[in-house]
Amino acid sequence: MNPRQLLREILYPARSLACVFAMLGFFALLLLAAYARLLGIWLAAIVVPALFRYLIIVAEQRANDREVEPPGIEFFSLGGNLWTLFPAIPLLVLVALIQGAAAWGIASQILLGLGFLAVFPAMMAVLVITHSPAQSLNPVAIYHLIREVGGSYLYAPLLIVVLAFVPDQLVVLPGWFRLLAGLYLAFAFYAVVGGLIREADLIDDLELPDPVLPDQADRASLSLRERRFALNHAYALISRGNRDGGLHHLASHIDSEPDPAAAWPWFLEQMLRWENPDPALYFAQRYLKYLLLHGESVKAVKLLLRCRLQNDEFRPFREDRDAAADAARVCGNNELAESLEKYR
Repeated sequence: MNPRQLLREILYPARSLACVFAMLGFFALLLLAAYARLLGIWLAAIVVPALFRYLIIVAEQRANDREVEPPGIEFFSLGGNLWTLFPAIPLLVLVALIQGAAAWGIASQILLGLGFLAVFPAMMAVLVITHSPAQSLNPVAIYHLIREVGGSYLYAPLLIVVLAFVPDQLVVLPGWFRLLAGLYLAFAFYAVVGGLIREADLIDDLELPDPVLPDQADRASLSLRERRFALNHAYALISRGNRDGGLHHLASHIDSEPDPAAAWPWFLEQMLRWENPDPALYFAQRYLKYLLLHGESVKAVKLLLRCRLQNDEFRPFREDRDAAADAARVCGNNELAESLEKYR
């Protein structure tokens, strides 16, 4: 990211009408919470999580080079997309650590602050890419992202310095103005994080490694949790329109498992539960190829029939249709075989 691109992202909250209205809306709600006493505590508990959620969406939209939309009522619900609330947790932990480090002197507090300054932008970038709080705490993933972004990464920590100190220096100005300035800088920081991801072309292509590089023993005991991480990453890619990237990510993960034969049906079952099951049918084409290559005729025919119940237009890959028809005949399902032969 060059300085001109940096300035473009810093100014984005002022250039985007949706961001301007969102900032003014959050500003009014936070100001009301500050003066509403007991009611303000309840209001802040709703507004602050919604603000963090919206800031992450700002970063994600800028990473995809899309315009940000105004926040809807769903942003003020604590349910759904809980990963977008994660940015609040590192900030709370930092405040607690700094308070606890007061007994060791100012030097320890400065070291904690510098450490946070160095990694927080990368944590938010990994969160935007993977939608996984666990991956955003992954030190290998953080290092990998900083290395891919390069020297431009320094822009983000510098913005945090501005965000932390500039509003406090405006003591001669009214408190409401300092609040508005802080909100603008927060929006600008997340826009810059999204811009760094976009300019480094990481939103779809970055493969983030596991927290611990697996040795042979680790590879023999891949857990259900790791499968879920792979599935969540694939869902994030597919939901952004990169279906091929998501399916390739799943296929690569399955290849790394000690028992791919068990992994294929597990992922298919999970994908069929999605709100939109269409990606599962594209995944099923790959699973069908695997079954045919391994001579699993009965399982291949069962898979074909199940997918055709989901969508009667389902067909294997063109190069697999002869093998699929042969498998259907072996299983005595001549009707299925004849229907497949029509598409040769």
